[in-house]
Amino acid sequence: MKLWTSKWMVRMWSMAAALLTVVSVDGSGILPRAEAAQPAVAPAAAMAPLAQPKGKPRIGGTLRFGIVKDIGTPIPFVSYTSIGQYVKDSVYEPLVMNDQKGEIHPWLAESWTANANSSEWTFKIRRGVKFHDGKELTSEDVVWSAKHIMNPANGAAGQGQLSSNVRDVVAVDKYTVKFILPGPRGLLPEILANSSTLHVAPKDSMTVGQQEMVGGAPPAGTGPFKFKAWSPGQDFHVVRHEQYWAGPAYLEGVRFRVITETTSRASAIQAGDLDITERLGPTFVERIKSGSLKGLSYISIGTVGIKQLVLNTQMAPMSDPRIRKALALSLDKDAIMKEVTFGFGVPVLTWGAPGTDWETSAGFKWKRNIAEAKKLLKEAGYSGAPITFGSTRGQDDPWTEAIVRQASESGLKFSIQNLAGAELIQKTLAGELHMSVYGGGGVGEPLVANVQYIGCLDGKPGVGNVAKYCTPESEKLVTQYMEEPSRAKRLAIWKTVAKKYFIDDVPYLVIGWANDRNFVWRDKVKNWERGPEQEYAHAKGGLWRTWLEP
Repeated sequence: MKLWTSKWMVRMWSMAAALLTVVSVDGSGILPRAEAAQPAVAPAAAMAPLAQPKGKPRIGGTLRFGIVKDIGTPIPFVSYTSIGQYVKDSVYEPLVMNDQKGEIHPWLAESWTANANSSEWTFKIRRGVKFHDGKELTSEDVVWSAKHIMNPANGAAGQGQLSSNVRDVVAVDKYTVKFILPGPRGLLPEILANSSTLHVAPKDSMTVGQQEMVGGAPPAGTGPFKFKAWSPGQDFHVVRHEQYWAGPAYLEGVRFRVITETTSRASAIQAGDLDITERLGPTFVERIKSGSLKGLSYISIGTVGIKQLVLNTQMAPMSDPRIRKALALSLDKDAIMKEVTFGFGVPVLTWGAPGTDWETSAGFKWKRNIAEAKKLLKEAGYSGAPITFGSTRGQDDPWTEAIVRQASESGLKFSIQNLAGAELIQKTLAGELHMSVYGGGGVGEPLVANVQYIGCLDGKPGVGNVAKYCTPESEKLVTQYMEEPSRAKRLAIWKTVAKKYFIDDVPYLVIGWANDRNFVWRDKVKNWERGPEQEYAHAKGGLWRTWLEP
């Protein structure tokens, strides 16, 4: 299969990939939405344009940012959760980056072009970019980083995406890198716009298989902040990089504090112990909206928020599709969403956004049927052995309680493992759990935004394929989809994919779009914006453009 996208955020353009034969950036620094190949392109601006700050920036101060999960490890490339990725985005950077609207901007690369069929892409590296150790960024650092990520021994989050889309990476000269692909890849800039696919560290800064710090610090990055300290399970401290190529950040630093319990984060933001926090629920936001809580602002986390169950298709008894179907028939998704999201959530069958033809095209809805579930369990010979059920401590407790309560009526038994976020991801990736509560989402076409979950290469699941489900048919379908320029034909292929994944074989059981998580910050925090999803920064704003008033 030719895997085309990154983990938590890619937006598919409406134009045909086959038409994108030459792409670069115009004077605004934004990748244009051309409807046909461009015979010539204008050079990129020297740096991406910055939005004018809202107010007069104040220099100094350390922002206290409440996060739900520990990052797992400070080293680049390895990201156990999206939160770990977003935290490390302040230290490490990609070649190109999305702004809040999802438009692509030049970043460590200042321009890029493709050959006639988009099977080779050439990126011009920005000159004068300094790593935190003072070394200048060159094409050799980009090549080394890409090849380190592509090596499966290194456990990089972007391994599946990058190795499936890139055959080789070569340094043409000191500031020019060429990506040689296994075939046409009109969406390569979109793939690279997410730092979970490729961000850059110095050449030879890590050894093969390294997942921990050496010498008390991770490799240097190029980002607006540099590593200061990490206390596992407690906080991650970064400070301003004075030589940042886009200009120093306003903040002196950021301390990311791990607070797993939602009520504890809510109390901390009210008490002023945090300046900003993520993932507070709708009941807290209603108090801000009503005026009963003063001095606080909020915004939803953006176009993410799917709640789904990952079902381990390689671990008995969940390896039997009858068991997976019995679980689906045991649940009333409408009731679960009403209970857990207080009516904010929307039940869906697939990864498609509610109301779109990507979601409605399947024409199917699971209906709770306990009698049929019991019948399937009997046919499968299920003996009542406990099914290990992993969830994120604090964040997923209401989901776990509702799912177990309903599914138990069919005779399914569970052994709940309430874990820290990073540990849940590690155990799920390692295939140590029968099922897990997982996230999902993304902008645009659902297969593009979530393809990492079904990514296979020669019958072997990619790093993000946490259900461990691969068949020749599924590989063929996804490859056909990614190479099809017609939206109507992609929709028809998606309908077949959806039937196989969400109805027939059920490696993933989507509950619905939660729409119940929000960022909240105090009035002293100025000019902060999330990315198009739940990133802590984007090409025109975020933490590196934020300041604190006294």
